[in-house]
Amino acid sequence: MHSDKAQTMRNIFLFPFGGGSASSYRSYVDGFPGGIGRVVPVEIPGRGKRSHEEYAKSIQECAALALQEIDTMSEGYILHGHCMGALLAFEAVKLIEANGRQLPRFMVVSGRNAPNHVNDWLRRIPGLDDRSLFKELQELSAVPKRLSFAMGQHFLTVLRHDQVMFSNYTPDETRINVPILALAGRDDKMTNPTALAEWADYTSKFLSVEWLDGEHYFIFDQPDRVAMHIDKFCKVVDFLVPAAGQLTLSGAERSSAER
Repeated sequence: MHSDKAQTMRNIFLFPFGGGSASSYRSYVDGFPGGIGRVVPVEIPGRGKRSHEEYAKSIQECAALALQEIDTMSEGYILHGHCMGALLAFEAVKLIEANGRQLPRFMVVSGRNAPNHVNDWLRRIPGLDDRSLFKELQELSAVPKRLSFAMGQHFLTVLRHDQVMFSNYTPDETRINVPILALAGRDDKMTNPTALAEWADYTSKFLSVEWLDGEHYFIFDQPDRVAMHIDKFCKVVDFLVPAAGQLTLSGAERSSAER
């Protein structure tokens, strides 16, 4: 079991959503309870302090470049990815394991179905002009609140580059050896219960799915609730994983663990 001090200092490395950057999480970081952990937004090429770098051409390449910013030696660290960031976190865990580095305590995915699911409308992005794309994103509640079309030009440019990465993404059959906590918004049109549950097929450990109020960017409205679920799941992981080693739960056992 981790001590309270270790939990307080836990790093939660947070990968960006499509079109986002490390700075997109500023309000979320400010509102996240420090006693649960320290949220560290991860910058990826083509934005923020890495805007001078070329955009990655694939999710796998982007995950490898993102790992340059992650301290895998930090005690009990966690990887969290929202939407596209969930795929980056997933591929990052696979790379960490392949390289024999210390694995994260667990992975948090939010606002994203299991890796084998791609929304059909994402494939249509290249055929939409900026105004049409922005309108569709607004209808899906998939653009940050208070972002106007004029202010959103850079967001759309980055999003189009990101779309190329995740629309062409195909996961392999690798299961990561860390538990997964999936967080979902009850009014998020980009996820559904069946596709979220399929994250269980991508871990050799276990999955817990938790629902929160809100639409696609629900984590921004309630960092305290997200923190509560992360802390709760950490306690479950601390109880189950050390005792069971390479633990794989059946569906019935998984449901029991989640309750």
